[in-house]
Amino acid sequence: MKKMVLGAVLVLVLSFGFAVYYVLSGLDGMVKTAIETYGSQATETTVLVDSVQIVLKDGSGAIRGLKVGNPQGFATPLAFSLGEVATQIDLKSLSEEVTVIEHIIVQAPEVFFELNEVGKNNLAVLKQKLSAASSGPSTSASANQDSGAEPKFIIRKLLFADGNIHARAVALNKDYELKLPMLEMNNLGGKNGATPQQIAAQVLKTLTDRALVEVQRQGINQYKEQLEGKINQQLEAEKEQINDKLKGLFNY
Repeated sequence: MKKMVLGAVLVLVLSFGFAVYYVLSGLDGMVKTAIETYGSQATETTVLVDSVQIVLKDGSGAIRGLKVGNPQGFATPLAFSLGEVATQIDLKSLSEEVTVIEHIIVQAPEVFFELNEVGKNNLAVLKQKLSAASSGPSTSASANQDSGAEPKFIIRKLLFADGNIHARAVALNKDYELKLPMLEMNNLGGKNGATPQQIAAQVLKTLTDRALVEVQRQGINQYKEQLEGKINQQLEAEKEQINDKLKGLFNY
């Protein structure tokens, strides 16, 4: 009888051990999926991650190759490429309702600014989408919140360092290389925490604003007026051509 009990306990312990192993070994994939899912919802573009590595022993983590796609209507495939992201998680908070991330440090982020043929720039369009996302959760997010399933986070410190801005005015075939000033954000999520979609919207909106300031400082936005002027001239010319054809058709 004693041997049977010991055998049952041994099987139980081994089963529990394998269950924990499989859950923890899949954590990296779960984080990768969460970033891509919530990031894509916030930006309404494609968000991809090359790899995620979480070390639960000390709460450290690394995210590599995080890329945010451009909205429709732009030739450049990416709006942001965040390179390598290092993070530190407060392990005690993992058992609480709100997970606390002590810091996230983004090294060498790349921002791709594009002024297209009709005078619109990708960062302004992306900013509009992010503003809409942060003002109200999506349908899927609302469903998760109603069921209590959507996680909440607090980020104590978020730092973007050594970044670059690649600016292009497509119609004028001009390219510029600019430096992105260091950007630090603190206490994202407030006291009660925020959903991944809300934080993603806030972070990308702030990063977009900072990049736009640098672009405007370099005077690149001046080409917007030139493009708009060319477009208006083309429209007027097309109207005249149509009027001429109508006059010839109806003999007036």
